[in-house]
Amino acid sequence: MARDFLSEVDFKSSVTLTSTDDGSAAAPELKLYRNSASPADADYIGQIKFQGENDNDQKVVYAKITGKIGDASDTSEDGIIEIAHQKAGSNNISARFTSDALKLINGTGLEVADGLLTLGSTAVTSTAAELNLLDGITAGTVSASLAVIADSNKDVTGFRNVTL
Repeated sequence: MARDFLSEVDFKSSVTLTSTDDGSAAAPELKLYRNSASPADADYIGQIKFQGENDNDQKVVYAKITGKIGDASDTSEDGIIEIAHQKAGSNNISARFTSDALKLINGTGLEVADGLLTLGSTAVTSTAAELNLLDGITAGTVSASLAVIADSNKDVTGFRNVTL
């Protein structure tokens, strides 16, 4: 007689998965598998929801992580992970990890503490205030009339409306 594993586990406070196998690849795995007869691009294949109550005793999904199919074509399969949050009372997909990019979407910004931004292997040593401010321009704006043009060797090749 088959036993129902879930009926024997107390899920009221926490769940622990433990692996006692040796080796670097031996770790507990949690697999969410959708066995679809017709898998298609953008299908949801698994989701973890983080729920809690609001101040009116209503259950709310405050955040969730969703696995999706990006491309279901044999030999060129791609996966997507989406992260969503409640934003002003509505579900908002804030980040999407595709096979080739992390995309911050739907009004989600990126905040990096001063001195911790690296592009490729090059550290950006300017502070956020220095990156946002060009002399004579309001912070956060861009003005083509004050642009400096540099070539691929980082040599200045042109100016627009420069006062020295």
